Amino acid sequence: MFEQSTVSLKITFRPCHQEDLPKLEWFGMFTDYRETSLEAFERQENGEVVMLVAEVNHFPIGQLWIDLTKQYENSIGVLWVFRVLPPFQGIGIGSCLLATAERILKGKDFTTAEIGVEKDNLSAKRLYERLGYQVVGDNIEEWDYTTPSDEVKHSIIDEWIMHKKLV
Repeated sequence: MFEQSTVSLKITFRPCHQEDLPKLEWFGMFTDYRETSLEAFERQENGEVVMLVAEVNHFPIGQLWIDLTKQYENSIGVLWVFRVLPPFQGIGIGSCLLATAERILKGKDFTTAEIGVEKDNLSAKRLYERLGYQVVGDNIEEWDYTTPSDEVKHSIIDEWIMHKKLV
C-alpha cells in the first residue's frame, strides 16, 4: 500500500554568509537570538569566530560556531551554538559538523576542542562522548540578550564542559 524510498541529500559544510542570518532563525525558532547571530557574524568578519553551517538546497539545516579567542592562550577552540534542524537530526549531520569544526581548529594549530552541554541533554552528551569528548568540569553559563522587540532576557545554563584532544 505504501512505498518506501531513499533520498540522498547533498550537504555543504561552509562558513556562514550574511544572507544566511535570517535563515538561521529557523522559521521563528531562534528569532529571539537575532542580535546574538549578528554579533557572532561581526566577530566572524573580524576573524574571531567561525560560524559553520550545513546547507541543503541553499538553506542552513545545521550550525556550529567556533570561538577562536575565548581560550586561545590555552590552545582551546570553544564550540557553541550547535544545532541541527529537528527533521534532520539523528542522520549524522551533527557528527559531520563537529568533524569539520575539529579540522578547522587543527588547521589553526589548536590542540583541544571544547563544548558545553546542558546537564539534562543526555543524548547530546552521549554523542559527544562517542565522538571522543570527555567531561572535564561543569559550569553555570549566564548571559543577557535583547530580542527583536527590545526585550532583555536573561539565560542560565547548567552545563558539563567537555574536551577532545585534537591529534
